[in-house]
Amino acid sequence: MIWVIWRQHRTTILAAVGAILALTIVALICGVAIRGSARPIAFGTMFGCPKTGDGAGPCWSESSLTLITLGTTLLPALLGVLVGVTAFSRDIERGTHVVGLSQSVSRTRWYWTRLLVVFVPVTAAMALLGSVLEWTRSAGLESNYAYASTGVWYGYSRLTFPLFQSSGLVAAAYTFLALILGSLAALLLRNTLGAMVVTLAAMCAVTVSFQLGARPHYTAPAVEAQTIDGPGRTVAYRPDDENRNVWLLSSGFVDADGKGVEFDYSECGQIGGDEDWGQRPDETLTEYEAREDAINAAMNHEFTACQERQGIDRFEFRYHPDSLLRRFQLTEAAIALALSALLLIPSMWALRRLRP
Repeated sequence: MIWVIWRQHRTTILAAVGAILALTIVALICGVAIRGSARPIAFGTMFGCPKTGDGAGPCWSESSLTLITLGTTLLPALLGVLVGVTAFSRDIERGTHVVGLSQSVSRTRWYWTRLLVVFVPVTAAMALLGSVLEWTRSAGLESNYAYASTGVWYGYSRLTFPLFQSSGLVAAAYTFLALILGSLAALLLRNTLGAMVVTLAAMCAVTVSFQLGARPHYTAPAVEAQTIDGPGRTVAYRPDDENRNVWLLSSGFVDADGKGVEFDYSECGQIGGDEDWGQRPDETLTEYEAREDAINAAMNHEFTACQERQGIDRFEFRYHPDSLLRRFQLTEAAIALALSALLLIPSMWALRRLRP
């Protein structure tokens, strides 16, 4: 039975696995190039890459990794459509499944053999691609590589899109879920086009649900509190330097109980507006600077008091640190595989409805 399934689907298997391995090789080469760069330069996309010079190689390598990373986040849904659906729908639409089910082959064996021969190699290839991409991000370069460095802008994190979805465990789990979902749609609808549309829509919904609904709640967020201190802080709040690479979930003013407070800036906006900020004719520079410091201190005190009258106690950041990457990967992969297992129940029901 394994040989029969292989002969039926070898073109699909080889095309899917070959394409994934090709991306893996390119990512590996680009990762090596970036690690070997003596002068890493911050580039965003290939549109600004020089054709020659010291920065050309790292720029094109980083740009290629950017595209591969984004493509990897789309691959599970694409594989679910092109591989998961067609592994079953093609035989069902042509009626060739009747031959297999009428030759002393049980429905269960007919189903599971396809999962083993078609789905497992594709899932393994995606795990390899995700692992290589994850390795390229461990270079630790002191630059702003968009997807190849762990240290860049505030709010940048490997726990969120597109880095998390394109890491090894998660990419593989998403792919297997998409393949199972595609096979279920094919068994239920028995129509290739309809099953493809359903699979694509469902995988998009699952991906968004993980990102926005599930992942933020895998563990309680860490909280960083900062005191309120004058009008300048209304635009200058940011995480401490040691918490740069975090997944920032929310930030804002809170009261003493930690409940969010909407700050009405208009109530405090006129503070300091009537002060004489210019240097007086009879003032020395030292006297002027001392008076200016006193005005600033008084204004800051008054502004803070205005905030406190609105119930504001402090400014808080709620975030997940990048150190939770492995924990979140295992959690999300386990959930995706559990969903895949649940989808096997309606798949078995739909399988029994197939007439040999």
